[in-house]
Amino acid sequence: MGVAATAATALIPAIGSADPVVETAAKNPPLKFSKVRVSSDHSVTPGQQEWILVSRLPPRTKLKVAIEPPPTTPQCGKYYFCRSVRVFPVPGTPPYRSSAKGRATLSFIMPSHYTIQSDPFRPSTRQSVAFANGQAVHIDVLGTKRTRKATRVGFGFGRAVVHIPPA
Repeated sequence: MGVAATAATALIPAIGSADPVVETAAKNPPLKFSKVRVSSDHSVTPGQQEWILVSRLPPRTKLKVAIEPPPTTPQCGKYYFCRSVRVFPVPGTPPYRSSAKGRATLSFIMPSHYTIQSDPFRPSTRQSVAFANGQAVHIDVLGTKRTRKATRVGFGFGRAVVHIPPA
C-alpha cells in the first residue's frame, strides 16, 4: 500500500497542475468582430487632403488606415502582389481614435504611389506605381480594443475612385 499511496500522491500534483493551464485558456477574453462602415465622397485625389467618416467601431479605439488597389486590379492579381499604403493624420490633427459611440472623422493626405512586387520574399522586386486616373481603391480601417471582458476588432473598407485633375 505504501507504493500505491506514493504513486497516487505523485499523480495528484500533476493533475492539479494541468487544471490551471485549462483554466487560463478558458479565461482568455472572447473575440468580438464588428463590420465597420467607412463613408467618403467616393473620389480621392493624390497629394490632396481627404476626409472619411467611420462608424460602428469599438469605442475609444486607436485606428489604422490604409489605401490599397483592390485585388481586381489587373496588375495586382495575376503577376504581382500589391501592398497597401498606410496613411496617417494630417499634421496638426489629433491621432486616429474613435469616440465613445464608435465614430470618427479622419483626414489624411492621399498617397500618389503604391508598391507592387512580383515575389513577396525578395524586396529587390518592388516597384513603385502611380495611381491612375479612374483607378478604384479601397480605404481600409482597422481598430482593435482589448478589455478584461473581450477583445473587440472592427474592420471595414470603403471604395473610392482616383481623380487626377488635368494639368
